Amino acid sequence: MISDDLKYPSLDAVKSVLTKIGVDISSRDLDCQDYEYTTCKLSELEKYIALYQKNDTSIHEKRVLGCYMMEGLNDYVAKESIPHPLQEQVFEFLHADYHIHQTEIEYRLEIDDLSEDEWWPITKYILEWQSTSKFI
Repeated sequence: MISDDLKYPSLDAVKSVLTKIGVDISSRDLDCQDYEYTTCKLSELEKYIALYQKNDTSIHEKRVLGCYMMEGLNDYVAKESIPHPLQEQVFEFLHADYHIHQTEIEYRLEIDDLSEDEWWPITKYILEWQSTSKFI
């Protein structure tokens, strides 16, 4: 089960992640309710993955990175209608650290009472991955 301090990404962790990947935080809109989705860019996905793998990346930074990576994948799938080449790797990170990313994964899998056309574009790929994964 996810701890309360990881249920939602913290603004401090967003600032830390952006700084660590070399982004001037004043270039991103941090005054937004959904900053964990509005402050990331698909073009930075490889930087998110690299930071995620570093030993000194905190669980709070990983929580933000999970949102960033999932949002990037979702944007890619929405635009390209195919899986991103790094998608499998991201799914492995998020599920291996499920205790950190449970809320994000569940959010992307909210499909009750929705037609498939109303799902997040990434949802079907998460479900497919989970159906063949050793993590679930």
